[in-house]
Amino acid sequence: MVVQAVGCDTSNRAERASFLLPFEPWAPAEASKARVVSPRRWRHVARSALSRATPFWWSLRSAAGADFAILPYQLEPALAMVRGDASRFLIADGVGLGKTVQAGLMIAETAARQIDAKALVVCPAGLRDQWADELKRRFGLDARIVDASSMAQMTRELPSHVNPWATHTVIVTSIDFIKRPDVIRGVEGLVWDIAIFDEAHYLATHSDRATAAGLIAERARHLVLLTATPHSGDEDAFARLCRLGELGAPDTLLVFRRSRRDVGTDRPSRSRLVHVCPTTAERAMHDAVLRYASQMWRRNGASSGARLAALVLMRRACSSAASLAHSVERRLARLSTVSRDVEDQARLPFGDSGMDDEPDWQLSCPGLADAGEECRQLELVLALARAAASNESKVALLRRVLARIDEPAIVFTEYRDTLTRLADAMELPEALQLHGGLSRRERAQVLTQFTSGPSPLLLATDAGSEGLNLHHRCRLVISLELPWMPLRLEQRAGRVDRIGQSRRVHVLSLVARATCEEDVLARLTLRMTRAGKAMDLVSRSPSEERVAAMVLGGEPAPPEVAVATLPANVMAAHVEDGASEAARIGTARLLNSPTADPVIENGPVLTRIQQRRYGHAARFWLFRVPYRSPEDQAVWEPVFGIRAGAGGGTNGSAFQTRLILDHERVDVGHSLRLHAEEVAEALRTELARPAGRSMEREEAILEKLRERHARMATNLVQPGLFDRRVDRLALEYHEALQEALSRSSARIAHLAGLSELQAEAPILVFALLVE
Repeated sequence: MVVQAVGCDTSNRAERASFLLPFEPWAPAEASKARVVSPRRWRHVARSALSRATPFWWSLRSAAGADFAILPYQLEPALAMVRGDASRFLIADGVGLGKTVQAGLMIAETAARQIDAKALVVCPAGLRDQWADELKRRFGLDARIVDASSMAQMTRELPSHVNPWATHTVIVTSIDFIKRPDVIRGVEGLVWDIAIFDEAHYLATHSDRATAAGLIAERARHLVLLTATPHSGDEDAFARLCRLGELGAPDTLLVFRRSRRDVGTDRPSRSRLVHVCPTTAERAMHDAVLRYASQMWRRNGASSGARLAALVLMRRACSSAASLAHSVERRLARLSTVSRDVEDQARLPFGDSGMDDEPDWQLSCPGLADAGEECRQLELVLALARAAASNESKVALLRRVLARIDEPAIVFTEYRDTLTRLADAMELPEALQLHGGLSRRERAQVLTQFTSGPSPLLLATDAGSEGLNLHHRCRLVISLELPWMPLRLEQRAGRVDRIGQSRRVHVLSLVARATCEEDVLARLTLRMTRAGKAMDLVSRSPSEERVAAMVLGGEPAPPEVAVATLPANVMAAHVEDGASEAARIGTARLLNSPTADPVIENGPVLTRIQQRRYGHAARFWLFRVPYRSPEDQAVWEPVFGIRAGAGGGTNGSAFQTRLILDHERVDVGHSLRLHAEEVAEALRTELARPAGRSMEREEAILEKLRERHARMATNLVQPGLFDRRVDRLALEYHEALQEALSRSSARIAHLAGLSELQAEAPILVFALLVE
């Protein structure tokens, strides 16, 4: 006889094994045989059982054993997911409020409720290690980071018919890796129980990133988008973000948007604009580049490429005179080889940064009608920038500030080459650099040296510091220049102004006096900061293009920060019971204290205690009652406690011990089963609505799978390219897709079967005899 076994513990979840009986050793588990134990051992068993018990079917099952501070608002997205309030979620909390923890809890809860759950985390490449570390440390989930090297390794080690993407419960990958056509082909046939997209605002553009995210989102039973900046001022981009993963209507996107004041963690921090008096050469440089960039911007028929070049030059001037000089040199070289009759190129995205390398292709488009006049103005700007680079006022002030303080600091700048020049100018050999050009290993080494080493200074770019938690090491953030998207200042401060920061945070922003930084950017930043104190559902902040129009085009600043109009099927979340659930989880953690001995019991236990205050004997039972669907899948396993007096005569402790071990003889089993049936009837009614919503989502996924199957088969097997290799790939993809269709069909059958779930026979957990 062959026995098939499926692992259900955290160490072997979903692992399958086969045992050939009677040739392999085995032993029956005597789960129903009670043992008499000491009161001390009984207390450990009782505390462990009660800590795992859940009072409602929607109660969170993974939070009690997780390693994070229980804050009620952080439980709300997971509660909404479990209750079936929606299938798509946008967590747009302010920076530092624990979006990663909330999404990790949703993954852990999915894994706790479904033994073969599959989760996918898609994030910027620099955040992959952090996601894997957080999931392991906080929730005990072993996440596999998938990139080119790990994919090649798995392909070598796994059998040819095994899909590497389906071998782990949690997969963490980068959006730039999975968007590759040869990579996404491996995941199109999979259905994810939950898919997480971190820094989701990058997916609101017309790009390969957004296309890949859309394909994955169509195959996710639950979709979670994480971003602190959901709205960049572009209504169409925000609508695209809200439609991600939408399968028909109604398909509600539930939005969670909380500020520090909303959750009661608004700590006093000090933000200050430090006005720096520029040198004569710097002031002349700023005036010249502003004059040239404004002419480009305001020119009749100015192309989007010319306006982007103007924006780049202004941003470079605010960053560093040396950086501006380098960009002007590149622009002069490119304009000498580009035809003046070039057509207006396709509209380029403003603000889609995420990279911190030096601008190159952005400087190619001519800006003025007169080529000679444009070159003369550029040569003047170049000469002034070179003169200003020899003695930059911001660098001198930064030296003085860092010399006066005696604690770690983070200095932010926008561009990598500015970062390198700043490191040389500071003359601090112990200063560390963090930017987007570092590999995973180099990035990890820099972070370790700063958080655990003696280095007091970290020089970072926005692209290199996404998602970092540096609040245990540092509380001072300095911006070398004001970013042209004001919300980036909040993101920079968020590296140290996070939950767990025990000291007052200081944020300094250096502003060149009598330049565009002071005239427009500083005023806009102050207004955004004040508006941020009263964050609405989704705050709409000016985009880089709008800010450039204010600086270069003379457009007026908006009177106030507007609130975005929510698209159809988008609604603000309102989840109850967060506070009560947090209190319950806190009690469960106290019951399952880490100081207690580990509890490993294969059956019910019994103990006897003497308690005079009762005045008579009493008996206590705790039962667990599994509720399963017709497919034998566990849905909920609550516990029921029963207390009874002694009743009848007694012939000593030995007689009562035998009596309580056989609880059927004292008429406990019959009444408990009647109560369990009543609970089953109520449970079937409560599960009807969330099961119906999940079934609608699953049926939509099933339909999308069929559609993509036809399209992919046509693309893979083309008459002109038909050979054995293509035929084999088509067959493998067809088999993978059929497996996905089978799993979705089984999921639909399970959801339909919830209307017929039944209560199994009660199982005794422990008993207590009070003498």
